[in-house]
Amino acid sequence: MASQGEYLIVQHGDGRKEHLRGPQELCFHPLEHESISVHEALKLAANEAVVVYRRMPYAIDPSGAPPQLVAKLEVVPTMSHAAAAAGTSIGPSATGDTPVSAPPLLTTEAAGQEGAMHVERRVVHGPAVFMPDSNEWLHTFSWHGSKTADGKGSKTGYVGDVKVPHALNFQVIRCMPDSMYLSVREVRTVDDASLTVHLMLFYELRSIETMLDSTNDMIGDFVNAASADVMTFASRLSYEAFLQETAELSKAENFPILQSRMAQTGNSLLKVVYRGYGASSQLQEMHDAAISRRTKLRLEADAAREEQEKRSMELRCRRDRSVQEQELEAAAAKHKLEVSALQKAQERKIQDEEHAQSLRYATERAQRELEDERSRHEAALRCEKEIGEVRVTRAAAEHAAELRKYEGLKNMGVDLTSYLVALATATPDQHIKLDAGGGANPPIVHLELPRSAPTPVGARRA
Repeated sequence: MASQGEYLIVQHGDGRKEHLRGPQELCFHPLEHESISVHEALKLAANEAVVVYRRMPYAIDPSGAPPQLVAKLEVVPTMSHAAAAAGTSIGPSATGDTPVSAPPLLTTEAAGQEGAMHVERRVVHGPAVFMPDSNEWLHTFSWHGSKTADGKGSKTGYVGDVKVPHALNFQVIRCMPDSMYLSVREVRTVDDASLTVHLMLFYELRSIETMLDSTNDMIGDFVNAASADVMTFASRLSYEAFLQETAELSKAENFPILQSRMAQTGNSLLKVVYRGYGASSQLQEMHDAAISRRTKLRLEADAAREEQEKRSMELRCRRDRSVQEQELEAAAAKHKLEVSALQKAQERKIQDEEHAQSLRYATERAQRELEDERSRHEAALRCEKEIGEVRVTRAAAEHAAELRKYEGLKNMGVDLTSYLVALATATPDQHIKLDAGGGANPPIVHLELPRSAPTPVGARRA
């Protein structure tokens, strides 16, 4: 019984073989079947493919015509052709004419024979589940590869591996960018130094049909072509020059033979990476010693140069520091002067503002005092004016009262002239009375009268 991913191979007793796709169930008949086996279907990923060969069956013509002749046509030389090739003739004919050469014979096999069957080849690409028919079989690739610890073959390999013929035997081929390690041994330079060059090749299989038509061992062709390019590259260089030019081995243009062979086999060289080299122990020791000496000398020279550079750097740093200190001092002095100037300018500005403010205050105060003085003066003037008016009014009233009094006195019969003269008589300033007390001898008294203020003109003294 076979499931969906399996198929049955039925071997009949008459020699026929039949493939039955699953799901399928078949009972073994001992008289009809020799064997029945279950096989897994081949599951192909998206980047995988298989090469399938199909044997085309022969169909007998129902009209009874002879079997069709196919394949393996060959020209078989006759006796006359063999003699002609040997430079001799069979001899004259019975009539004495020129010898007659027989036509070439064409031989073939009948179409019903096994050796004359036509075979068709096709490539099945994934993703797919492939189940071969009874008249189909898969192509088995046998390539160079690296033997791993478990005895299996590896196409990629590892650093320092040895590519062994027929190490890879497989039927499913990958159609994707791939890589492989390659160690080219016995590489000789101009000075006869033996080296082993380690490379890593990156390539991509573009056409399976081209590869099938042009090579039986693709990896072996890559190994031989890359080895030829590396040996050609190293054959024109000395050992020291080779060490200097190893970076060129990472450029694909330095592998023309490999590129050409890959193009012939349907591949494309993507990139080549140089991974180092190996040499014999003696050569490696000599090279290591030389490298050690050169490294020591270079380190000493580097140390001396670094010491000189250190001293030079110290001098430069000291000079730069001195220049920077001077610049800092100059900047500090300049800053101090600027600050002092700013302070003085600020003080002058403050003094000017204070002076302007004091002037403004004085002006305002003077204006206020002037306004106050003006107000007082105006008030005094108004007061004096009012007082004057009051005095005038009072004087007028007193004069009117005196007139009325005088008129009344006149009406009463008073002599106004005498009355007025009596009123106008001056009154003495002081009265001094001397009393002798009734004695016989009066006392003598000297008096000094105080000086009085000068009498105004028109005034009378007592």
